[in-house]
Amino acid sequence: MLDLRLLHQAITLASYRNYARAAQALHLTQPALSRSIAGLEARLGEKLFNRTPRGVVPTAFGELLLVRGRTLLDDSARIEREFNLMRGLEIGELRIGAGAYPAQMSVGRAVGRLTERHPALRVDVMADDLRGIIVALLAGRLDLAVVELSLVAGEPRLVTEKLPAHPGCFYCRAGHPLLAESDPGIERILEFPFVGTRMPPRVAQSFLELARAGSIDRDTGDYLPPIKVDSIRMAKDVVLASDAVAVAPQVFIADEVAAGRLVALAARAAWMQTGYGFVALRGVLLSPAAEAFKDEMRRVEDEITAGDRDLRAAAG
Repeated sequence: MLDLRLLHQAITLASYRNYARAAQALHLTQPALSRSIAGLEARLGEKLFNRTPRGVVPTAFGELLLVRGRTLLDDSARIEREFNLMRGLEIGELRIGAGAYPAQMSVGRAVGRLTERHPALRVDVMADDLRGIIVALLAGRLDLAVVELSLVAGEPRLVTEKLPAHPGCFYCRAGHPLLAESDPGIERILEFPFVGTRMPPRVAQSFLELARAGSIDRDTGDYLPPIKVDSIRMAKDVVLASDAVAVAPQVFIADEVAAGRLVALAARAAWMQTGYGFVALRGVLLSPAAEAFKDEMRRVEDEITAGDRDLRAAAG
């Protein structure tokens, strides 16, 4: 009998083509993942992966395992899911993946409201590397994800629903040297250290050309800021303590701006907006809990949109 856990690890390695990245997504050490793959190869009696200059690539035997393995994992997840669906909203389980922006802007609030009404519902939120979330969703380990939609464009196994786009703004701490200038543009703003999460390929090149700092991840095409953090809340903390600048929807910094601790800068660009939405497996019925969560998310997102509109109107 094949161990489904080892199959999942092999599929994750094939997705990332890199032992270190795959191990991080699996919450394993790299040596532990290497031992798992070696054990699976020994069990099957064939080499499954080769290391090449382009990264780790599956052999012909590895390709066969990946095709059959995905089916096995999908079937296993579907059985578990159908049991959870039978339990219903009150005693069921909801597993959500959330990217950095939705995780801190709306997912937490939506989960709080949902569990207030259904206290017996068990909820597990995975706020992790975006591609790790997508791998987990495809493997059936998540019911639903709220992530950057450009990362799954054209993926036939998934269905998406766009949520409202929230315009971003650059911001800095009160007393920052930029505030002595009348109207600094984006290139001037980015002469100061930029702090943020990794940014998807849809904005990566534009940002690198303006910032002239940071780098493009060769494996993913993401932009990696010179000060890279895993959450937009941490980016805000860095800005408050330094001359670094960051980008976020204005509603995310509204309290600090009102308190005089942060200042939203006027410079804007068309690509400075969120692009996340719901992502789910195609052809798989969502549980009552997942549908109820989506309803709460839509309400929270509408509130954020209204709040952002009010802030922009007040700013003139």
